[in-house]
Amino acid sequence: MYFVSVTRLRVRSVLFLPQFFWANEASVKAIKKIPGFIDGKELIDKGFTFWTVTIWNSPEAMKQFRNNDPHKSVMRKLPAWCDEAAYTHWTQQATDFPDWDTIYRKLLDEGKITKVKHPSPQQEKMTYPVPSRTNFARPIKPALK
Repeated sequence: MYFVSVTRLRVRSVLFLPQFFWANEASVKAIKKIPGFIDGKELIDKGFTFWTVTIWNSPEAMKQFRNNDPHKSVMRKLPAWCDEAAYTHWTQQATDFPDWDTIYRKLLDEGKITKVKHPSPQQEKMTYPVPSRTNFARPIKPALK
């Protein structure tokens, strides 16, 4: 079984985008080096919305990334930067990416809200729009050893 992790973040102001982009790139660079990271993709969607889908060989591998820097430090800043934040996890048999409809449905049906300081009206009810621009998702591949 493989562990899938999905996050959806919406940056609440263009003023936070430079810091967010810098932090995001540091996290992408770090994730590639984590043992157990299999594959990933990132979608920058409308309205400063960022979707990340990662596939891991175990929940413990994902937690190694999540609980260490740079990701750990960035997570402390997201409540101020974002007005929407949610995540979900599940296991599946293959390392194939789920389609965007499945990703969206699982986030709405099984996802959890991450606390933000300035929640949008959609945050509490998780009434997020369907991801668009899905053809432009950026791959995140493990570093070659």
